[in-house]
Amino acid sequence: MARFWDFYGRRDELDRLLETMRTGRWFFGAIRGRRRIGKTALVQQALTILQQDELDPRPVMLVQLPDGGPGDFASVFRNTVRDAGLEGLLDGLDQVRDLPGVARAIGALCTAGTVVALDEFQVCHQGPLGVFPSLLQAQVDRLQDGRGGGLILLGSVQTEMEALLNNRRAPLYGRTTFNLALDPWDVRTVLEVSERHGAANPHRCLSAWTLFGGVPKYWRHFAEAGSLDGLYDWRDWIAELCGRLFLRADAPLREEGESLLGLELRRNYLAILRVLAERSRSHRELREALPDLPSLGPYLQTLTRDLRLVERELPVFSRGGSRGARYHLADPFLRAWLSVLQTSCQAARVLPIAQVAARLHPKLAELEGWAFERMVRQASEEASRAGHGDFPLTDLVRGYWNRPRKYPAPIEIDLVAWNEEHSRVRFGSCKRDPRKHDRQALADFREHVERFLSTRSGQRFRGWRQELALFAPLFPTEQRSRLTENGWVCRDLNDFRRMLLDDGHGASGNCRSSSSI
Repeated sequence: MARFWDFYGRRDELDRLLETMRTGRWFFGAIRGRRRIGKTALVQQALTILQQDELDPRPVMLVQLPDGGPGDFASVFRNTVRDAGLEGLLDGLDQVRDLPGVARAIGALCTAGTVVALDEFQVCHQGPLGVFPSLLQAQVDRLQDGRGGGLILLGSVQTEMEALLNNRRAPLYGRTTFNLALDPWDVRTVLEVSERHGAANPHRCLSAWTLFGGVPKYWRHFAEAGSLDGLYDWRDWIAELCGRLFLRADAPLREEGESLLGLELRRNYLAILRVLAERSRSHRELREALPDLPSLGPYLQTLTRDLRLVERELPVFSRGGSRGARYHLADPFLRAWLSVLQTSCQAARVLPIAQVAARLHPKLAELEGWAFERMVRQASEEASRAGHGDFPLTDLVRGYWNRPRKYPAPIEIDLVAWNEEHSRVRFGSCKRDPRKHDRQALADFREHVERFLSTRSGQRFRGWRQELALFAPLFPTEQRSRLTENGWVCRDLNDFRRMLLDDGHGASGNCRSSSSI
């Protein structure tokens, strides 16, 4: 049964934010992350808790900065002060009608102990609001090393927030006392939300994760889309889901991909992402695909380090240094948008939605295979880190599988994890469809493991306890029993749900229902 939307995940970030707010000393922080990642929700949750503190309730205010002129900026600020009931802390609020007046008022509110959060601060990067950071700098410098409230800046356009805070020539450079960078939800939170909001079935949880990743706003749209419980077949379910969220004229995510790319990633960034949506590529291959791009380095650094939309992987059998590094799209939503959804949304403008949705099945099924392997790796690490997993791992093989030097046959294993203390290694094979774990696939898996153990990198595991693990979204009971009797370790999303949620801190329960895939 679907439940009302709540604040999910972010417990560590919330605790850190509250700890900073409760010190009683002035603070100046920045919270950054891509669009829809939950920055505003995190601050709202912290401010709500702070105002409910019985010992020392603090005055708080969250201002949604408009992308307009100074007059509009000041008007929004005045109205927010009144709505928060804080006009008594300021003398002459009606006289705050320009940017210098807003800056002085923020300084006065902070001096009086108020926590002020400015959302969408990237609007101050340039244009008529471009002088505001310099005006704010004077107030920040005055308040440093004192007692009082605090100032928090939030921004979703990371390239512009980078210029405002990390450029050495920026007025606010080097002045923040804390910085939080929000990543997508972890698998634990995704499993909790999926169980509470209509995707407890493991196959459907995987489908939703393939489309939304760990972006909270997209999951909220999913939760508000209405019940899909009456659709048994996966093809019907995914077609209806994509229709409601992406393809219909009023679908809430129909323009989301274009908005994300248009606001955050312009021109050259978008060109790189489109090339990577086709397949992973090396630096040399990117240069060949994009010969007109003057320099790849700065763009790749922003995409990998700041936005974390792209990952840089080294070959498993490295040949020294960073040679052979490859880049691939790491964000599930962006990968799904550029590979499948973008052209489907365009087609839905001129073709029947049912016809467009029917064409999504094979491409989405292929994407789910990639997404499931990524989900298993991430969930295995989370379960081990939380101390609730069935395999406490020291590390795992990272990178892409290249052919070892002078080795005759290819090697590719979905998961290689090990525990150094107990000399234990787990080799894993991931299949979106459990039926694909057939006799031939198992034989091929064993062969790849033996090839790996014969390489220089794999020889160290020869005398260790070796486990062969099979992963699927949901194993039928009969298949699991048969495989387990033959020495295979079988794990599905219900197993990870128990490991990650049945720990007294989250939702619990399992779904053993099946659906056609």
